Amino acid sequence: MNVKAYLKVKVIDKNGKCIYYRRYRSRSFVANFLRQLFTNLSGQSINNVNTSGGSYSIGTTDNIIVNDGSNDDSYGILIGTGTSAPSIINNNLSQVISNGASVGQMQYGAVSVTGAVTNTSTNTGYITVTRTFTNNSGSSITVSEVGLVAWSGNNLQTNQYYLIIHDLLPSPITVPNGSSLSISYEIQVAT
Repeated sequence: MNVKAYLKVKVIDKNGKCIYYRRYRSRSFVANFLRQLFTNLSGQSINNVNTSGGSYSIGTTDNIIVNDGSNDDSYGILIGTGTSAPSIINNNLSQVISNGASVGQMQYGAVSVTGAVTNTSTNTGYITVTRTFTNNSGSSITVSEVGLVAWSGNNLQTNQYYLIIHDLLPSPITVPNGSSLSISYEIQVAT
């Protein structure tokens, strides 16, 4: 089986016109994703690293939950201004853009996750995780990094958030004031 992820980035201006669209290959699953997958496949507990850099124990009842609500920047798709190349041991974005309407902030919409779509003629399938961010800060904001942070839903330790994908955009994207930025991760499998 082959697993791939693609990152789709779209900017819509205040008049509803698409002013930017790109699709990139995501190459940056991080170690937390592998640890969570190992635990779920092996039935063994292991330590993971949360977005604050702390270690916590995960078990087989922990989940990879990313469908966060609006106005929350603790998990789901996050955006940032960092420029450091992703590393397998990253536990968060370099510089997260926080939720809000003040200078340097963007308003986070709710995360949606599509059900698995399969195509038996090509032996492929995918899910898509999407979030829209609105810039009401009063000035343009440049986004240079994107990530997918999960919530370890059934953990006895509450509110453990952990990075599973971290991407540096090939070139930074400027989001004008009054515009929205839509980010999608499409995770594909093929046999």
